[in-house]
Amino acid sequence: AALAAGCAASPVPRYYRLVAEVPAATPAVAPVTAVIGPFAMAEYLARPQIVSAAGGNRLQIDDYERWAEPLDANFQAVVAANVGRLLGSDRVLEFPARAILAADQRVSGRIVRFDVDARGEAVLEVQWGVVDAAGDVRQPGRVSRYAATAAGGAMAARVAALNATVTAFSYDVAAALGAAP
Repeated sequence: AALAAGCAASPVPRYYRLVAEVPAATPAVAPVTAVIGPFAMAEYLARPQIVSAAGGNRLQIDDYERWAEPLDANFQAVVAANVGRLLGSDRVLEFPARAILAADQRVSGRIVRFDVDARGEAVLEVQWGVVDAAGDVRQPGRVSRYAATAAGGAMAARVAALNATVTAFSYDVAAALGAAP
């Protein structure tokens, strides 16, 4: 009975996801065709629980604050949606869309860091680049860092700050794709 009472008092997990926040642009006359992804995640992020930086080399994994879907897939989908909206193109799809879209360009990379620290600073560090349909480099690989401050200590505010870093990254990706001939 004591064991059953203890289980009944366990916190209920809460689920979060990243969302596209960019408003839709006017459709482009000659829409960009691009595939977004794949993006590999640092191994410490490959879990349903939300990971926070706890200072120094220490990470905190919260068992009751979780991503609603695999983070790599959610990240890729949001970047694709944001970039498509920014460029006014319905032909910016997420990987593995190469089977259904003859894309002019592909953006891929690796998420090196994606967490919020104890002060509430959300950080996204991503290695990324753009190649054309032939596999030639259009935008050389680079490391980009984005930061946003959470408005409060609640997990919803922390996830919103992480989402803001993904939106900032999306603007850079759209600029890189839009700069191509």
